[in-house]
Amino acid sequence: MTLHWLTTGVQAEWRSASSTSQTLLRSAADLVQHNSPYNSSLAIARSLLALSTLLTVLLTPSGALFLSSSDNPDGVVCDAVTARWSLFCTAGGGSPLRLLIVVAVTLVVLSGYLPAVTAIPHWWVSWSLNIGSPVRDGGDQVAAVLTLLLVPLLLLDRRGNHWVRDKGWRSRTWGARGTAWAVLVIVWVQASVLYANAAIAKFAVAEWANGTALWYWIQEPSFRPPAPLLWLIEATQHSLIGAVAVNYGVMALELFAAALLFVRPSTRRIALPALLAFHLCIGVVFGLWSFFFSMAALLVLYLRVPSTDRTDR
Repeated sequence: MTLHWLTTGVQAEWRSASSTSQTLLRSAADLVQHNSPYNSSLAIARSLLALSTLLTVLLTPSGALFLSSSDNPDGVVCDAVTARWSLFCTAGGGSPLRLLIVVAVTLVVLSGYLPAVTAIPHWWVSWSLNIGSPVRDGGDQVAAVLTLLLVPLLLLDRRGNHWVRDKGWRSRTWGARGTAWAVLVIVWVQASVLYANAAIAKFAVAEWANGTALWYWIQEPSFRPPAPLLWLIEATQHSLIGAVAVNYGVMALELFAAALLFVRPSTRRIALPALLAFHLCIGVVFGLWSFFFSMAALLVLYLRVPSTDRTDR
């Protein structure tokens, strides 16, 4: 009798799990069939990435962007094996002509025209800047990786402009639709891993663990906040409660962002304003504007799921 009950219980659990799996598969198939990832979120994200690179090139003096040193007399880093294909590692280094190429490519991306054609050039200039500049930051790295991840998605984009609505989605083959959505899911996973790694790594750093990391950051001249904000931040860091709240609040917010991968897509967008505000604060306080634009692009793709994007309906 006990064996019979056990067998019946296992069968019931199996049927329940099978039913749940079938429901999830049907929901996923319905999402792929009726919702195109070629929407305003993709257009906004590409534009933010292009803007990040464009502003870096336009607002950073060439002598600072390609800082000369004894190891790199022309200011360009070309140590990587793949550097030979970088825009800035060919003859001329960081010359005005090559900077003009970056400006031209990013302006075309901002216009939205021919996303399938501009996908690879956009990645190329972003990657070239990231690999070639000795003063690259996290924003350049995120832009280089994200533009690369978007290449397969954009090569399948049939629209003439990324700002127009995709009206032919349902006529596409299942292979094309599945590939496009697979790329988008990979971007989601990458975003979650990035935030999880950023948070977990901080716990191993003594300054983050004891709540003093931000105080050390604002002592660094390169990242010193603007004078109107400096007194407020210093006052916060001189308070035990304020220092712990800010430092551990950053790690908690990053863990929260990582966990959004497992949240129902329709509710993800609720977190978008808070996370954008978080990165905006980093931009204002530390002047990391390319990082803000690149992370904003990632967040738009991560949290503005196509099925809940009202601007595309």
